[in-house]
Amino acid sequence: MTKDVWISVKGLHRVKESDNASAEEAKDDEVEVFSPGKYYLRNGKHYVEYEEMDEESGDVMKNRITLRDRHLEVLRRGAVYTKMIFEENTKNMSWYNTPAGNLLAGFDVGAMQVSESDELIEITVDYALELNYEYVSDSRIQIRIMTKDHLPPLSSLPA
Repeated sequence: MTKDVWISVKGLHRVKESDNASAEEAKDDEVEVFSPGKYYLRNGKHYVEYEEMDEESGDVMKNRITLRDRHLEVLRRGAVYTKMIFEENTKNMSWYNTPAGNLLAGFDVGAMQVSESDELIEITVDYALELNYEYVSDSRIQIRIMTKDHLPPLSSLPA
């Protein structure tokens, strides 16, 4: 894979409005970031660094994704600071530091799929999200790291 890449990070959270709500009544909240980034492979670990604009503050967030085997780390620095760790069939906890205060986030990962080629790395993680020990949502993060010449059609890019 080349040093200059495109990265797509899509997060989907399925939130139930109440404890009595069925899965069909859950509300989907989806966010996608598409950005240029830098890719490195060192000592068997994949690294991707990219920036994104924080929607609320307008501050630049610096992000680093590290992938080794089936261990994914997402480090975010800026208005928000956190280091999220995702491992298949494992629950990890992390502080999510925001200007409004700190939250303890839990990521209880079920399935994790990783696909690698010379032009594309795709990672999908399904997990239950907790904040301060309270269940929030069933969630999925999909990460696509692609060479600049592997860019998807413009019609499939976020607006």
